[in-house]
Amino acid sequence: MSLKNKRSSVKKSVSFSDDNTLTRNNLKKHVDHDNPPVYVRRTTLTVPWHIFALLYYYIYISNSYDTVALLYLLIPLQITYLVFQFNKSTVYGKKLLKIKLPLVLISLCATLLLTIPTTVIIILFGAPLIEKLFETWLLSLHLCFLAYPAVYQVFNGDFKVGLWKRYFVMIVVGAWTSCIVIPLDWDRYWQTWPIPVVVGGYLGALVGYSIGAFI
Repeated sequence: MSLKNKRSSVKKSVSFSDDNTLTRNNLKKHVDHDNPPVYVRRTTLTVPWHIFALLYYYIYISNSYDTVALLYLLIPLQITYLVFQFNKSTVYGKKLLKIKLPLVLISLCATLLLTIPTTVIIILFGAPLIEKLFETWLLSLHLCFLAYPAVYQVFNGDFKVGLWKRYFVMIVVGAWTSCIVIPLDWDRYWQTWPIPVVVGGYLGALVGYSIGAFI
């Protein structure tokens, strides 16, 4: 067979598939980690409706802005939100991600550990070092557990951190911008550290999870 006939017998195929789902047979070096194959569908399921209720409880019902009681409510509600809402809207390649109960516990532990560097960062940004240390740690607990669904998906999505940055950023922005009311001379009880920052973090999480998939 001539060289010309050999060339004409070769069939070329072009694939337009954008499914970069990782499997055991894929080589990770071929995966574009800047554009991970994990995304959140645009749906009302991602709206954290429970945060509205938590904010209402904290501001209008709780006894003198009880930050500890609010945390006890936040953690189970965030787990419920992850399992029944957020994870059901998270797609890996062409597949919906299934919830993994061992990973739920692992990510809870990871979230708790994240409170240590978060507390240090908050202190470096000007929080009281000694006299309000417990309150600052409580604040870091709230901020980290607000980010818990994103923390879980970092593990569940093969450590693709980039996709979830927007959720962390919105929580941080909400908490940071709320600090402006603390030094004002209004002499309101809710200006006490860390009440405004807790509210700001919740508002940031509410915005982040609601519109994060649209950014």
